Amino acid sequence: MKKIWYFNQRRFFYEWVPVLMTIFFIIFSFQPVMAADAPLTLSECLSIAFKKNLDIDQAKKGRKEASFRVKQAHARNYPEVGINAGAGYISEMNQIEFGDMSVKAPGLPPMTIPARHIETGDHENADLSVALTQPVYTGGMIEGGIKAAQANMDGWAYQVALAKSEIRIQIITAFYQLANAIESKRIALASRDQIESHLKDARNLTQQGMMLKSDLLPIDIRRLDTELMIVKAENAISRGQAALAERMGLSPDTKIEIADARNDSPPWPIPDEFASNIPLRPEQQIIRKQIDAASAEIDIAKGAQLPQIGLEVSGHYGWPGFVATEPQWDTWWQAGMNVSWNIFDMERRKNEEHAAYVKKERLKQAKASIANKIILDQINTRLAYTEAYHKMLINREKVESARENYFTKENNFKVGMASNTDYLDAHTELMNAQSELSMTSAQVQIAWADFLKAMGRDQDKKEITR
Repeated sequence: MKKIWYFNQRRFFYEWVPVLMTIFFIIFSFQPVMAADAPLTLSECLSIAFKKNLDIDQAKKGRKEASFRVKQAHARNYPEVGINAGAGYISEMNQIEFGDMSVKAPGLPPMTIPARHIETGDHENADLSVALTQPVYTGGMIEGGIKAAQANMDGWAYQVALAKSEIRIQIITAFYQLANAIESKRIALASRDQIESHLKDARNLTQQGMMLKSDLLPIDIRRLDTELMIVKAENAISRGQAALAERMGLSPDTKIEIADARNDSPPWPIPDEFASNIPLRPEQQIIRKQIDAASAEIDIAKGAQLPQIGLEVSGHYGWPGFVATEPQWDTWWQAGMNVSWNIFDMERRKNEEHAAYVKKERLKQAKASIANKIILDQINTRLAYTEAYHKMLINREKVESARENYFTKENNFKVGMASNTDYLDAHTELMNAQSELSMTSAQVQIAWADFLKAMGRDQDKKEITR
């Protein structure tokens, strides 16, 4: 029995364990692409995007990188401590040459001491040192570096806001395009049901001899047209889901269901408060910080042309110890001020200063250009929103008229007071009016989002809604 049980264990391990692992892998691998438990609202889609979108995450990483640059710039105010070690060979040491010397002693004849060659060190040397260097005066280079780094970090904070603004408008566009595709499919399905009901009535009239059989063909063609509309709408839904998922930071094959957005409507007319207290857009804040950074670059370039003063203290342990007889390992220390001043470099530092001034002027012009483009954007988006809203109001009336006309033609057709052509024309007008209303409703939402972005109010959570 033990042998059989041992064999079954091995069989279970080698045959069933891989199968179970494969099943678990498939389940967890496809978990992200499963449909959400509940339809997502626009606010929920934006919340997911702000957490998962890679463009926003890159901007946040840039801001984090800039924060380390600020710390790095501040660290230049503090001393640097370094350890140095070296060993080598010197071809010529400090030498002393003595010529012949005569020594006279009382009662003795003069004695001559022959010439001698004395070296005060050894050709081989080694040194281990610890040095501390403290900047004392840099002409404003350190201060300018801190100012530039801080401006860069502040600029990245607005880069994050700009990335969110861009993603926001992309999410809103994708959301309402998907909503329009879903509504188009609903319209197409309803139209197909109407045509099939009409086709059934037409066949009954044909059997009663009240309608020619040839009149059935246009109705069947119209039914096939609605089938094509359904196929196109389904493809548009799939494309819209993929686009929305990608902008949300999810895999494009994630199946997303969105909540019904047909009842959401932006304010009309545009509130008066949008004409006053217009906040600065992230683009304007970014260019301002870039100008501040350019000013700091001017300070750095000026400081590079001034003397650089520092304090240096070092302790050494080395060999030889500068003993005339026998070199030995010894310790010593030294301290002093270090002053350096580059007085000629083919005007390299001067040209850096000129370049920084030109850069600052260029950024000022860019600031004015951005301001003009924003004003133009505000005008265009206001007009686009006004036009889209008027189209939506007109299409609402058009749908009501087309629906009334359709029901009238449908009832008249059933009693023989309207032709088949009249019914099909009325059906086409209703279907087109409903499709146009769905499209213009989505355009209104997108145009309103564009207008908010142009006015710099898309980051405000307390948006004005009806």
